[in-house]
Amino acid sequence: MSNRKSLLTFYETHGQEEYRLQEGSVHRIEFLTATKYFAELFQPKSNILDNCAGTGAYAFYLAEQGHQVTAGDIVPFNVEIMQKKQAKQKRLQEIYLGDVLNLSRFANESFDVVLCMGAFYHLLTAKERRQALKENLRILKKGGLFIATYMNRYAVILGDMVGDLENLDEILRFKQQGTEDIFYASTPEEAETFFLSEGLKQVKHIALDGMALFLTETSKLLTPNGLKRWLTYHLKTCEEKSLLGSSYHGMWIGQK
Repeated sequence: MSNRKSLLTFYETHGQEEYRLQEGSVHRIEFLTATKYFAELFQPKSNILDNCAGTGAYAFYLAEQGHQVTAGDIVPFNVEIMQKKQAKQKRLQEIYLGDVLNLSRFANESFDVVLCMGAFYHLLTAKERRQALKENLRILKKGGLFIATYMNRYAVILGDMVGDLENLDEILRFKQQGTEDIFYASTPEEAETFFLSEGLKQVKHIALDGMALFLTETSKLLTPNGLKRWLTYHLKTCEEKSLLGSSYHGMWIGQK
């Protein structure tokens, strides 16, 4: 991975993955939306690989739902946190330090479900993204589900513009390149075309956090009932194609 050193430094310095999906209404919506679709689409007791698991938010949740889950991440700091959780209450089948570009530790067609929820917006070259996709699909069983997340380019631009119009020219350069530091962002159309290119059948394409990015200040003030009402609206509209590009994160689900 061409940006490995910067990527490791970012996550080890910020340490944000441990609490990101649980703190605040905005990121909580991301987690609740993803797990709602998991519950609808995953067969009971599926054999699941979460190959960019962060600190295990989805991996441990899915294990608690009765699935057999293996979890890995490229960041040693994140893997150590998962291992500490595992030591308290053994849930996962295996925890490993690894890279989505090389999943040779796993045999062909080993898993019913493969999660790749994060890696694609850190792979800066088309060659790396293609290699990662091929590796993910190699270890996925025929008929299995592949779940990937990506960052939406125009949502990122809008989010940056909200707080920093003075640097508009620099922000707009990101529109042309799609890359900045350790991040890569695409459009929903680009993401869809890419994931379909290896013969997958599209099952769902979802605005994972919807318009929540632009409601940050409001969301801080939401009561539990307010969050519930907003989530109800969001789940009714998150598959609306015209809204996909407004969501900071997109989630694409395909079947092999």
